[in-house]
Parts: sequence; C-alpha cells; structure tokens
Amino acid sequence: MLYINQLDYPHIKYYHNAANGGPEKGKDNVETSGCGLCCACMMVEHLTTESLALEECVKLSEENGANLKVGTSMRVLGKVVAEKYNLDFRTTNDKEEVLNHLRNGGEVIACVSGKAEGTLAIFTKNEHYIALISAQDETVCILDPSYKEGKFDKDVIRDLMTVKEPFIYCNMDVVMNEAKSLNPAFYLFKRK
Repeated sequence: MLYINQLDYPHIKYYHNAANGGPEKGKDNVETSGCGLCCACMMVEHLTTESLALEECVKLSEENGANLKVGTSMRVLGKVVAEKYNLDFRTTNDKEEVLNHLRNGGEVIACVSGKAEGTLAIFTKNEHYIALISAQDETVCILDPSYKEGKFDKDVIRDLMTVKEPFIYCNMDVVMNEAKSLNPAFYLFKRK
C-alpha cells in the first residue's frame, strides 16, 4: 500500500496562500505544506488503477485554485481529483457516515486541527490532513503524511494510538475530537 510522507519532499515546490501573497519564507514546499497533496495521491493509488504523482497534484492544486489559502483546499482539490479519476466525492461531519464509508471500501481525507479548545493537538497544532483508509468497528486505520518517530510519544497521546508504521490505529472518537472545529472535516472518496 502506497504511503507518502511529506517530510521527504522539501525539494518539491508548492505555491500556496496565493490569494495572500504566497507562502511564508521556507514554507513553499510539500514538506511544510503538502499534507493534503500527499493524502490525495495516496487515495488515488488506493482506489484506482492509476497513480497521481506529487508534482502533478501540485499542478492540479495550483491550476484549479485549491492553493489560494495556506495549504490546500480539499473542497476544491477533492472535486478536481474525483472528476479526473472517476470517483464519487462528498463531504460530511457525521461519524457514522465516515465509518460506514470506510467499512464499504471508500477512503476519507480528514482535516484535523489542534486549535480548538479541548483538542489534544495529536496530529498538529494547526490544521493538517490525514488519510483514513479503513475501519473495523470503531477503530480507524490512518496514514499520517507527516508521521515521524516520536510524534505520538506524549503519555496522553500514546495511550490513544497504536502505531505499526506506517499505519496508525485509534478510535474514531479521537479523530472526531481533533476535527470538531472544522466544517467540513471529512472528504469521502469511493469508486463509482
């Protein structure tokens, strides 16, 4: 199964925050701002017989205006990628809809944030995309495009996660809590 870690791609440039003068100095690449791009590429590989290279995904984002704010608008990029690869695409904030979608062979790109009160900032202090690739009961399997050794080593977090690189397992309630301030937080993709 394809796993793409954005931290491996400082050399691929990504011009985001285009509506506000571009990225901050040093944050003009996939390593710092390409989590959504990495998730989209992994999802295409998992759900289709085709591949989406990171460079092509950068181009799709920039050409279609998914790069106007910091990072990537999955609302925009998700629709473009779904059309290009003949996938169904919709959004939700409903836990059961996400779990049922995963149980039935779909994948989900989730936007999580550590900014909201009551979150643990498990995946990020700001906003970050992660790929949910399957679910069994209430446990989801995650590919985090910014995973690095030690990321989940805080006691309060370690107890919530099981890591079997590159896969991360946790209860869906953990993801729901980290995504609670975002609307939509979940981008659902499935073969037509």
